[in-house]
Amino acid sequence: MVEFETTRPHSLMANARLSEVLFASTLVCYLLIAADIVPGVTGLQAEYEPGYLDVVNIDKAGDVIRQALLAPFFLGSVYLLARARLKENLRRLGWPAAIVIAICFLSAAWSSDTMATLRKALGLFGTFSVGTYVASRLSSHRFAKLVQIAVIVALAGSFMWLLIAPDKALDTNGQLRGLFNHKNILGQFAGIGYLAFLSLAVRETGRRRLIRLGGAGACVLSLLLASSATPLIAIGFVTAWAYARSRLGLRPRELVVLTVVICVGGVLFLVAAPDAFTSIVGRDVTLSGRTNIWQFALEMATEKPLLGYGYGVFWLGPNSPGSLFWDKTLQFELSAHNGYLQCLLDLGMVGLSATIITVFKPLLRAQTSSGVKRPYIDRPENFSEWFLIFFLILNVAEIRFFDPTSVVTFVFAYIGAHQRGRNGGRRVRGGASFTD
Repeated sequence: MVEFETTRPHSLMANARLSEVLFASTLVCYLLIAADIVPGVTGLQAEYEPGYLDVVNIDKAGDVIRQALLAPFFLGSVYLLARARLKENLRRLGWPAAIVIAICFLSAAWSSDTMATLRKALGLFGTFSVGTYVASRLSSHRFAKLVQIAVIVALAGSFMWLLIAPDKALDTNGQLRGLFNHKNILGQFAGIGYLAFLSLAVRETGRRRLIRLGGAGACVLSLLLASSATPLIAIGFVTAWAYARSRLGLRPRELVVLTVVICVGGVLFLVAAPDAFTSIVGRDVTLSGRTNIWQFALEMATEKPLLGYGYGVFWLGPNSPGSLFWDKTLQFELSAHNGYLQCLLDLGMVGLSATIITVFKPLLRAQTSSGVKRPYIDRPENFSEWFLIFFLILNVAEIRFFDPTSVVTFVFAYIGAHQRGRNGGRRVRGGASFTD
């Protein structure tokens, strides 16, 4: 009896530790699947730029393999959220995000492809369910550590793939995409990895800091090899933001004014000397064709300004509203290349307004909710703050606002739920919590 009583605590600790390891391993697997390394692993990466037949005959069912891999995570998270403190988990999700998700589902009523809209809305609901559940289990510090592991695995695998099959690891323009289906998806994941490495590096010293900075450097190298300009600009801005706040002591309000001045100056520079501007950013005057798409998107948005064309179908198939752009320009794009415009096309002004609120509420909370008075660089909220700034910049030239099953959407869902929770490491019935 004495022996049983002494061994039982050790057994409970071992079980709890095993539960933590399994949860962490599962989350890393989810991150890799959501980051879309499946095409590289299965050998289904695109081998040429899409043409007219590709965009009009696009498979409306999406990536079935990836959906099948993500489905257990979605269903499991919904079940766990429903059985453990449902009201608290709904509060953690927040009303702005709930409104956007609801609009996505309701937009099936006026969508040109009802089933496609419902399928994408279900994917979005699943992604937010996983993010909300993980926020109830993990602190931001632990979350950033697991993001690091996932990024290391993805980038190491991408460089190995470059050595094994360079014809597949490089796209048609010779830019690195590694295991990913597109260089920009690699760039987004590497950008998130950079923020995770940086947020931990600034809070450590000695050899650990050097290791974290080395990881951040590997992320930057990946971005350079992929020529993924938008994430590179975004992490550059975040780095400057962090330096200005920690070293120069500037407040967010002052930095916002400075940012507006710089942006206005950049626009004036573009108008006055377009050739010089484009040579600096490494793009042509149309920003790789983006300005043509933006003009078309704005024109189409004015026709349905309130509620848009329906979630996720504007560029889907030969009868989609976006097919007019293909016919006019012979430029076969599958997005507006701007998250704000794409949101406007999908959900109208109502959806765009709710989306902006959904992003800015946790951003403001991250800047002001540091319970204990401490130096800026030591705040646990830094990863959240930096990611949300990165997220806002990323959507200037890419579409990652409420992208259904994207890893970027998942990280955003986690941060929003974590910031709304009273305690990011709070215990949820049925599993141990990870705290700072």
